[in-house]
Order: sequence, then structure tokens, then C-alpha cells
Amino acid sequence: MLPPSVARSAQDDTDIHIAGLIVHASRTELAAVRSYIALLPKAIVHAADADGRMVVTLETDSSQRALDCIDALRALPGVLNVALVYQHAEPAAAMDEEVE
Repeated sequence: MLPPSVARSAQDDTDIHIAGLIVHASRTELAAVRSYIALLPKAIVHAADADGRMVVTLETDSSQRALDCIDALRALPGVLNVALVYQHAEPAAAMDEEVE
């Protein structure tokens, strides 16, 4: 195991990308789409409505990876639309900083 200072310096080059999405799926495919989202690492369905609308966040290591996940969601059977409504990126090391 690496000492914390070495492990942290290795993370300094890593970014964290957070994307907020509205995913709209057909009612008949809602359960299948939610199951697929659950398979994505660090993807969370925060809210879902019976009409097929879901609020989802993704946490990835790059904007390209986030776009790849969005494209994969759009390609799922029953997905009507995926809208990116929020995107934020910052170095992983900044997540360890205390907020005043």
C-alpha cells in the first residue's frame, strides 16, 4: 500500500466529472432502463416517475466517459430522450479540501 502522500499525488491528475441527466423512457421499458443504469459505475437514479422520467447523476473520470454513458443510455430500447442538464468537473484532490 502506498503512503497517503504518494497515493494522493497519483490522484492529483485525475478529474471527477459529475453529470446531471433527465432520462425519459417509455413506461413499458422503465424497469429495464433503471436496471441498466444501476449497472453503470457511480450512476444513481435519484427520482423516477411512473411516466418514465428519471433524474440521474453520473460520476466519471472524464467528460468523454460521461458522453459515452449518455450515448449508451440513448441507444437503449425504450429510451425516448436523455438530456444533460448539469455538468461539473474538478480535480479529484479538490474533493479532499475542506469547504468553509
